[in-house]
This record gives sequence, C-alpha cells and structure tokens, in this order.
Amino acid sequence: MDSALVLSKTPREFSILMSAQVERTYDEYERMAVEAIMREGAHRSKRPKASDLFKRPKDGAVKRDELTDLRKETDRLNDWLSTLRTDNGRKEEANGD
Repeated sequence: MDSALVLSKTPREFSILMSAQVERTYDEYERMAVEAIMREGAHRSKRPKASDLFKRPKDGAVKRDELTDLRKETDRLNDWLSTLRTDNGRKEEANGD
C-alpha cells in the first residue's frame, strides 16, 4: 500500500487494516506450525501416507456429528432443568441446594 493510500484512511480504518494484518500473520504462523508437525510426523513414520498425516473433513459428516452432539447436549440440559423445582417463585435443585 503506498503512502498516499495509507494517509487517506481514517484512524479507525487504519486500525482495522492493521488488526487484519496481524491476524493474517498469526494465521500464517499457525499454518507453519501445523506444517512442521506434519513434516515431523512424516519424518518419524516408517512408511508415511498423506492420509495418515491429514484427513480432509467431510462437510456432511462433520455437520451431522455436530447436530447429534448438540441434540445430546440439549437433552442433557433438559434433564437437568427438569430436576429444578419452584418453591415460592424461586428455583432450587432437587437435593436442597
């Protein structure tokens, strides 16, 4: 970005641009860290395969797992909420706490 373009930005726009650049740098560091781990895993294994180092997630399977997890969590919370009772307008747990 040339100096005229930088100077034409408001302080808020400039701050947003700088924050975005910092986040891009962190993303790059994170990718390099993952790459280093994958390289070391390949170096230590006897017969490395790409599928051993990285398995691309399937969109449908991930979403389906997330939905089942959310459903289980919702059921668990509903069970917990059913143990609550109201006495004189306030909620208490069934064990008297």
